[in-house]
Amino acid sequence: MIPVLMLSIGLMKPLSGFEDRLKLEFDILKDEGLDVKVRKANKGQVTYYHCYVSDEHLLKGNYDDFVNILLNCVANALSDIIINYCEPILIQKIIKEDYFYFSEEEQSRIYDLTQRILNFNEVDGKNSIFFQIKRKDFVLHKLLEYLQENNVIILDGFLDFRLKKYIGRLENAVDNAIDEYLMEKEYNEFIKLLQYFVNLQESKRNLINLVIKNNKLFLLDDQNIVIEKDKAMDLIAKENPDINADDIVVSTLINMAPKKIIIHGFTGKEKCEVVSTLFNIFEGRIAFCDHCDLCFDLKPLTTK
Repeated sequence: MIPVLMLSIGLMKPLSGFEDRLKLEFDILKDEGLDVKVRKANKGQVTYYHCYVSDEHLLKGNYDDFVNILLNCVANALSDIIINYCEPILIQKIIKEDYFYFSEEEQSRIYDLTQRILNFNEVDGKNSIFFQIKRKDFVLHKLLEYLQENNVIILDGFLDFRLKKYIGRLENAVDNAIDEYLMEKEYNEFIKLLQYFVNLQESKRNLINLVIKNNKLFLLDDQNIVIEKDKAMDLIAKENPDINADDIVVSTLINMAPKKIIIHGFTGKEKCEVVSTLFNIFEGRIAFCDHCDLCFDLKPLTTK
């Protein structure tokens, strides 16, 4: 049997998981009767993985079919490696090079936001593997196009010169993550300011009940009597369409600075944003209730 060199894969830098993923793909081929031997060799700065097949295997069946199977397996392995191992490195590199002025902690947060943006499904509000599969499919087709014309591939160079559109998508995701991070940072600073204001002033009430009903918010005192809205904010809201009813409720609570707020009727589906904001502002003062009469609220609310 004479080994025939079918393909060479080169790496300029060591890549975690590369050899294991390539071996897994070739083990699957071996189980199907196609034995690919890999020989590792260094040449200059490049580590090559030379893929050999015996001439006996090639003579057994259709050569073109075998080549097609081999290239699809290699493209599948390399696209997995690019998405699962190279992509995190590429994102970190973009952040470090383009946004070096952020601290390590900030860069870590930007990285997390980038991953969420790349894989977030707005329909169900969860991360979805669908978007990762879509990126892999794009990379896989680019790899197949290249491998059908070339029997040597340097993965580092392929990423830099053949996957510019893919890299561009990662760069756009990082840019969007930066915008989201800056808004998040501004929001957190604003929340801290409100926390300071609430803690600084004297509480005007010991307890306020916040009832969520029909996607609306109601404030009740400890006697379950509706508390009037902040009149100043109500007047401003009439002149400013950007201020809504939820803003008025939050403003009223901040001005009253109650020692405790009990939230009734919260299901986790309605008013999540405003409840989260209140939870952050009134840290340690919020409690949730789901079992009292107010939670079911069968009685009409009375105004003082």
